[in-house]
Amino acid sequence: MKLAPRLVAIALTLGLAGCATSFSPERVRSEIAAQTGEDPQYVFEIQLGRVTMRLIRTALAGGGDSLPLAGLTEFDLAFYDVPSPSGHGTPLDFTKMAIRGWEPVVRTRQPGRSTLVLVREGRTSIDDLVLLGSGESSAIYARLRGTLSPELPRALGDAFQSRGPEGLRDELVKGVTRQR
Repeated sequence: MKLAPRLVAIALTLGLAGCATSFSPERVRSEIAAQTGEDPQYVFEIQLGRVTMRLIRTALAGGGDSLPLAGLTEFDLAFYDVPSPSGHGTPLDFTKMAIRGWEPVVRTRQPGRSTLVLVREGRTSIDDLVLLGSGESSAIYARLRGTLSPELPRALGDAFQSRGPEGLRDELVKGVTRQR
């Protein structure tokens, strides 16, 4: 009799695990198109897995990080030129996205700019982080996986607010290549 409740709990856990919003460059492109009515005009996307990240850290070891990126094992980065707001005049706003299975730790909206930082936590660190940011004419998507610092979400949100999508993109690329 004790087996039945355990099976139900396992089935629910597996079922709910698949309910989390999935993130990828393709998903972000489709969100931009849905909100603006057009596909992004320029797209730069890069996805680095565990092996590539190890090669980069080995080849470019040295230097300090301005963002707390120690423990990073996988990295996706996409940068988009966003079409002008469609006829209704509403700019791209990632804070409007329907999100399931992620904890929003930064969600800000200012005139012409929005930021969303989502995490999935491990026991003592962040295992998975997604950053979505939009400015008046550009957007950024970053996904970082590994054993990440709990300070990283706030650092990314602050960096986006102070430097915008282009500055944050440059900071992320610089931080990843400086990884040890």
